[in-house]
Amino acid sequence: MSADIRAILKTTSGLGTPATRADIIEKLFSSFCIERRGKEIVPTSKGIQLVGLVPEDLRSAELTAKWEQELALISKGKVKKNDFITLMRNYASGLVSAVAASEARYTHDNMTREKCPDCGKFLLDVAGKKGKMLVCPDRECGYRKSVSIQTNARCPNCHKKLDMRGEGDKRMFVCICGYRERLSDFEKRRVESGASKRDTENFLRNQNKQNSGAGDSALALQLSKWAEMQDQEDG
Repeated sequence: MSADIRAILKTTSGLGTPATRADIIEKLFSSFCIERRGKEIVPTSKGIQLVGLVPEDLRSAELTAKWEQELALISKGKVKKNDFITLMRNYASGLVSAVAASEARYTHDNMTREKCPDCGKFLLDVAGKKGKMLVCPDRECGYRKSVSIQTNARCPNCHKKLDMRGEGDKRMFVCICGYRERLSDFEKRRVESGASKRDTENFLRNQNKQNSGAGDSALALQLSKWAEMQDQEDG
């Protein structure tokens, strides 16, 4: 990257703006192009493949710098905005044509043997922002199923965060170290350690809020119903 291009990026917002960056990152998570590994955010196989498939121009920050340069010239009256719009339309059309003509193909390397109950396609095993999921590769179908949800509960052995798996009475906490504990046993242990039933309810409600909208609505609904039943018993 040339010094001129670097200077332009430094004097502008760079790649995106503070207002749009958070939304861009959220979209990358929801499309499973990136995932969390501990405290780090890393590209997935899908993300790496897509970067390799897109035209070279779109991989470079120079394109953003050139557009910023043109916009600056428009603001100074040195370039007509309609000319820039026409240029962008022609450029976008050329990109689409190049992608359509390309023989490069994206391949799923995370396909399971479990079929989508709605359309019958094989589901993909993905790491969502809040946990593991099975999703349909067909965007028009949009089916998603939560496999596990990362909770704030800590493993009594290694102290890492536990995942919650299963449904109904079969729900249990699972740790990567191999530790497993049924939700019913977890509740009992919290009570024995001095935590009240209300503490357990609040914990589950908090997990429900944290994971809402992340494709785990069925499990979230079950947790919500469980908390409501506890309220009725207390009342």
